[in-house]
Amino acid sequence: MLMKKAFQLTALMALAAAALSSQPIVVPGTQPPVTGPVYWSTTAPDCSGLAGESPVAITDTSGAVVGYSCYVSGTFVWLAAGGGWSTALRVAAPATGAIGVDYSFYDTSGNNLKLDSTSGGSMAASSDDINFALAANQPVEIGLPGATNDAPRYANTATGTAYAVFYCPDAATCAEVTPQLLYSALPAVPWSLSVPIAWDTALETGWSAVGVDDGATHRVSLVVYNEDISAARYTIRVFDSAGRLAASGATPWIPPLQTLPGGAYGEGGTYGAMLSDVVSGPLPAGPFKIVIDGGSIYSAVEVLQINGASATALQTGYDRQTGAASSAIAQLVGLRRSRAALRARAVFRQLPVATETK
Repeated sequence: MLMKKAFQLTALMALAAAALSSQPIVVPGTQPPVTGPVYWSTTAPDCSGLAGESPVAITDTSGAVVGYSCYVSGTFVWLAAGGGWSTALRVAAPATGAIGVDYSFYDTSGNNLKLDSTSGGSMAASSDDINFALAANQPVEIGLPGATNDAPRYANTATGTAYAVFYCPDAATCAEVTPQLLYSALPAVPWSLSVPIAWDTALETGWSAVGVDDGATHRVSLVVYNEDISAARYTIRVFDSAGRLAASGATPWIPPLQTLPGGAYGEGGTYGAMLSDVVSGPLPAGPFKIVIDGGSIYSAVEVLQINGASATALQTGYDRQTGAASSAIAQLVGLRRSRAALRARAVFRQLPVATETK
């Protein structure tokens, strides 16, 4: 039953971890001396091209500043780990330079979620936050098998979000970081799929996608993540092939971004469901348009198409229904981005290069 529910909600999980050494990822409070990839500049770089941000100070273990980094940040709006499902986070450092990677995990209400993680197939950490450094061109896959308090069997599915911050020596390197999240329930479900990150600078009040749901072979599921400072219900509308409203409904109340010390905002709540469980009335035959409307409240969304033995993440796009004040989004982006810039960050440990077995 639990496997069926996880499949119906969004079809989530991770491929096997990439071939890396089992050296542990650093848990906060255990940072090493300054060694490994240099993902900072000794002088403050110009980061203004990244939504007008200012650089973050990078320190050694004594607290002394060794340099400054630009950064990009965003949320993977749904993860599922345990109960037959797994999630994997993949990223590689661009050719232009090293990067620092910081992942933190939250439940569906935006509270800290402690997960076990793997690197190279071996256990790496049990924490709500993991971080590490990658050399230029170095890739990594971090697996999330389940909640720490559910180990070692991981019989239950932990759901929520993953927040990511990538630190770089310059704005150009940050602009080339391309992370992804993969869902999998192999071998029970014969596919895995990848979804992109929702960057903190890519906020909108309305979204849309095109899907097909016949209640049998073809199904649509969706995730709505609250990117605003107010709790909200998001209106879901479905339009048929003639552009006529065919079905509508609303999500439950989704918690807002949590307030952090210093005036920034943390993670918000997220909600995942089958489309047919959110809207009333039969879904139209053939392709239809799905609209997720927050009114003046911002969100990030994910829409999945499940076709029998295959699945894909659907293309979603901005589709503002009611509009919002132009100053509101600028203020909100600033509050979200300031989350990563509130404090200096100690140097992250390097992930080692995998060794090849012949």
